[in-house]
Amino acid sequence: MKTCKIYFSALLMMSSLISFGQRPQIITFANPDPLSVLPFEKRYLNQDYHDFDNIDGTPYLNDEFINGTFYIKDTAAFKLPIRYNIYADHMEYKMDGIIYYVDSPQSVSKIVLGESTFIYLSFIEKGGYYELLEAGKYKLVQKRRVEFKHSETKPIEGLIRSRYESNTDLFYLVNNQNQAFKIGNMNSVLKALQDQRTKIETFIKLEKIRNTKKENLIKIIKYYNSL
Repeated sequence: MKTCKIYFSALLMMSSLISFGQRPQIITFANPDPLSVLPFEKRYLNQDYHDFDNIDGTPYLNDEFINGTFYIKDTAAFKLPIRYNIYADHMEYKMDGIIYYVDSPQSVSKIVLGESTFIYLSFIEKGGYYELLEAGKYKLVQKRRVEFKHSETKPIEGLIRSRYESNTDLFYLVNNQNQAFKIGNMNSVLKALQDQRTKIETFIKLEKIRNTKKENLIKIIKYYNSL
């Protein structure tokens, strides 16, 4: 129990406070009480907060917090209400009515959120959270994306409010050497899985797979990992 408390304090100290409507704060190692907070000048995402009442859509995978689990490296695990802010690419959690986000995602080995598992991959683009769809010799991961679009006036539609809009999700194959291959078409899949290309091509033909939709990619990687 004592060890768990130590890990939990570490989780708190590596996290930054989100508070829509007020300036965010951060928990620091210099503060002896991990539940106390100090003023922090850096604004959320280095910009002013969006007024959610005047914006359509949502930046979240799920607007409400749902039960989830943080798995910290060295095997510690903490169950907390969690939600994923896709737009900010933050994993937020709530404790004692306060909303925090993980400020050092590299310290988290995985996050189980409902039926989904997320991992932080620092070596793809600028780093971010990816949903783990299939694991093994190759991982199949999905990058969810949301864009923020400012209000605009169009000749026919008139005023279009500021809004969050879903963008096309991205898929990557990641091998055990942390090499990532972005999936664009079937050729990119075959190029990544070059060592078993003949078998994969035969499998694709037998299964009558004609595109790189999510469910087809899962089938292919599940098969590849079974070879």
